Amino acid sequence: MCPKCRTLYTASNIKDIPINFSLESVLNLLDISKSTKANDLPECIEHLLQVSHRCSTHKAWICKRCVREDHSMQSCKIISVSDELDIKKAMQVDQSNPLLNTFEETFTKSDDCKNLYKQLLKECDEDVIRYEKMTKKLQEKCEKVKKSRKQIEERYENFGQMLDKQKFKKRVFDKAVTSLRSSETIREVARCSVEVQTEAEKLQLVSQEIEKEIKKEKELVLQSFKFKDDHMLGYAEMSVRNGKPHVHSLQDIDSCKSSPNLLITGENTDGILTFMDIAWPGREPRRVYMKMLGNTARARQHLLLVTGQCGYSYIGLTFYSPGNKGKPGEYIVLHPYDGKQGAPLLEDFTENDDIKHDVKAGHICGTGLSCYNSALFAFRLGDMPGNTSNTVFGKVTSGLEILHDVAKSKKRRKIKVVDCGVVLFG
Repeated sequence: MCPKCRTLYTASNIKDIPINFSLESVLNLLDISKSTKANDLPECIEHLLQVSHRCSTHKAWICKRCVREDHSMQSCKIISVSDELDIKKAMQVDQSNPLLNTFEETFTKSDDCKNLYKQLLKECDEDVIRYEKMTKKLQEKCEKVKKSRKQIEERYENFGQMLDKQKFKKRVFDKAVTSLRSSETIREVARCSVEVQTEAEKLQLVSQEIEKEIKKEKELVLQSFKFKDDHMLGYAEMSVRNGKPHVHSLQDIDSCKSSPNLLITGENTDGILTFMDIAWPGREPRRVYMKMLGNTARARQHLLLVTGQCGYSYIGLTFYSPGNKGKPGEYIVLHPYDGKQGAPLLEDFTENDDIKHDVKAGHICGTGLSCYNSALFAFRLGDMPGNTSNTVFGKVTSGLEILHDVAKSKKRRKIKVVDCGVVLFG
């Protein structure tokens, strides 16, 4: 830094530092003060004698004759040359110390900058290696996207009419593929990869729309099947879920007290899968699936109620408060289908079966004392270690957590069965 104008100069070594003329003048004065020869001192201009004193009042170098004639000790402040040089030396040293400190700080910062520069170079090398790896991964991803596109085109080649109805536009996709093939920079490759991935997602959405259309067509074909025999006339809606047809409970059917024929299942009930939709107020229904265990009267009676073949069904029923709440073998029971005691619908109904089962969570069985001469049954929510029952006729295969939620709910009386039925080929 210049001591006069305060301009900051930078230098990487000592040779590049500019000359400090103020410091040079101080050094010259120091050289003069160190000199012991008389002829090394300058001469007085007026008397041509060697300078021996300094007049601080007039700021002039003077000789002994000047002291006697022109600069008396009474009117002027006279000091010797050596004292004046010592004062100048001290002043210059005081002024040069901050400058020297600045130089030292500058060199220290220069070393720090050098180290920082080396570190930056190292980080740049690491970034280059990382960038090359990312480029390789991106190229591999682009190849996978190309293969995925080819597979998608082959998979949906037979759905040309559906795609025409959807009016899917491939302009952006083709543009992305063209840009990918002709790209020369990694940025273009990355952009093309994003566009290709976006189009792949769009193709997946189109696939989902096609599947929905196919599902709707199946539902239209399978709806409104009509069941009829000598005792009843009604309609059962059919739907497709998880690829399997579901026959819902009959609607608008006259009540029949005679022994009905099972139109859907035949005589053997073992392994038949039924379902029941349970709904909270203002919420979408949740489905529980149940599988029949063995060919029993209770299972046949259950099928009559889920299909509505005898005029009654579980639709609209609510739940009792849970029994054995918080204890082993907790259970929950539906209200009677007839609003009374839930009398059996079969004339050959028997209270107990020959086979006994260990009572476990998910079992569907009689309700204890209330099960005699009654169609009531209980969903077991927990195991009963060491207990067996010969009234077990089914098991919940999916949706047991829904029944747990019913048991915990404080609005249990408002929770209803809104639909039920049988799964064909379950």
